[in-house]
Amino acid sequence: MKKLFTLLFVFLAALSASAQDLQGKLVIGKVFYAGSTRLNGATPKNYLCHLYIELYNNSDEAIDVAGTYVAMANTDAAANAWAAVDMTGDKAGMAVFKQVFQIPAGSPVVMEPGKSLVIANCAIDHSEIAEGQVDLSTADFELKSANAAFNFHSDAVPAMTIAYSANASQDFINFMNPGPDGIALFKADTDIANCAKTYPKGKDTGNQYLVIPMANSIDAVDIVKQKTPSADDKRFTAEYDAGFTCTADVNNFNCQAVARKVASTDGDRKVLQDTNNSTDDFVTLYNVQPRVYDGIVVATIAEFNAVKDGMTAKLMLTNARVNAFNDLDQAYYVEDASAATVVKGISLTAGTLLNGYIIGTKSTTDVDYVNDPSQGLEYSLTVSDPSLSAFEAAETTLAGTPMTIAEACSQVNYGKLVTLSNVEIAAIGNGKNKQLKDALGDTMKARDLFGVLPENYEWPAKATTITGVVLYYMTGWFLMPISDDAIVADATGIETVHHSQFTVKNSIYNLQGIRLDSLQKGLNIVNGKKVVIK
Repeated sequence: MKKLFTLLFVFLAALSASAQDLQGKLVIGKVFYAGSTRLNGATPKNYLCHLYIELYNNSDEAIDVAGTYVAMANTDAAANAWAAVDMTGDKAGMAVFKQVFQIPAGSPVVMEPGKSLVIANCAIDHSEIAEGQVDLSTADFELKSANAAFNFHSDAVPAMTIAYSANASQDFINFMNPGPDGIALFKADTDIANCAKTYPKGKDTGNQYLVIPMANSIDAVDIVKQKTPSADDKRFTAEYDAGFTCTADVNNFNCQAVARKVASTDGDRKVLQDTNNSTDDFVTLYNVQPRVYDGIVVATIAEFNAVKDGMTAKLMLTNARVNAFNDLDQAYYVEDASAATVVKGISLTAGTLLNGYIIGTKSTTDVDYVNDPSQGLEYSLTVSDPSLSAFEAAETTLAGTPMTIAEACSQVNYGKLVTLSNVEIAAIGNGKNKQLKDALGDTMKARDLFGVLPENYEWPAKATTITGVVLYYMTGWFLMPISDDAIVADATGIETVHHSQFTVKNSIYNLQGIRLDSLQKGLNIVNGKKVVIK
């Protein structure tokens, strides 16, 4: 073991001279490792030529990254993998790598503040070949692989240097799909290939990997299997990455990347989050275009509502219900099991269930005219290009969540479909607004904001149930009915008339709230009034 420690000491001493200058400045900004599928059913189906690693200058000064090493951790199956838990004894503070690439040394490679450096397998435009429309023609470096599967190169893009590969035939970025794919950055004055080597764990034959000390690494990111994310797949100990990341979609070839969150902005410069914990620092990007950091994937509406304003999001829809359409604002109120939000810029149909995804930009509007920050916030997703979204819509029955008025009047229910029971209804002001009062004495307002009530509709004095969308409108909480059927009048104050004396002009319901085509004998609810036909 004396030779091992000697080699590591020499490397570490050389590493210290320059790596520290880049620590906290140069970070791994994005990794597109999952791949996607070919367009138009072309074969072979799976596509990996457009994979890339993106480095980012997270500082406010220009940096020279010439000679920087990009190292890929070993990706053996669990039984033979050198994982973080194995980095003890003579391997304490180390990590095991199968490939090491180098940004060419000799001439400066300067990254300006807030700029990216893209290292691609194939630096061409892949837009018409595979899902994701990834254009890597502007990549900074590429791997000039001789492998026929990756031999699509641009003469205008310089080559990365292959410093070491455990398998000489793997002269491309050999990502493991679906992981693990640990990546670390180093800088050294010595030849990194002189580091100690090791066989896969438990073996004394086969490929040999480099054992590299991590103490002065510039940055490291642990990417684990997305199907079963687990710290067991970590390749780096907590000192170098306290967490791990992976794409949100559990499927392989899911056309997603992992990228650092945008923590803040300084003018036009994005400052990416870097807390040395990939679980906190990284999100899944649906937009795998290089140099883009604002296309995250969110699994629920509640997650979307928490997204930072201005971010582009791919909102996944799982039995999301379209509660209503507001023609005034051209807005749909969409609710899933977690929350509700407003969707604009795309055509939907009220009374349908959506499964798929919608891509748009997040924004928050204070709709409380008195500017009380505790309530009246409308979260919305605005679609600029409907063709990017994909979903299936199926008809459904709209049913509100039963609540009291006190429960309904809450920010968490904004846009949700709610049913109130046994409420008194009184006109206020010019009559367009109604006051609802329940048995507990609590009040909120109602209004035909969606224009669903018939002309000259007469609101009942009391409703057994009333179902509508909860909104903060002007200066208070409102329940906006979704149809005239959604207001079921209370069967009290019965008026007796003869069939021959009554002319039907508007809506007729029975006591069960079912709309009728004509009057029936017995109790009817007509235009919100209770009548008995003899």
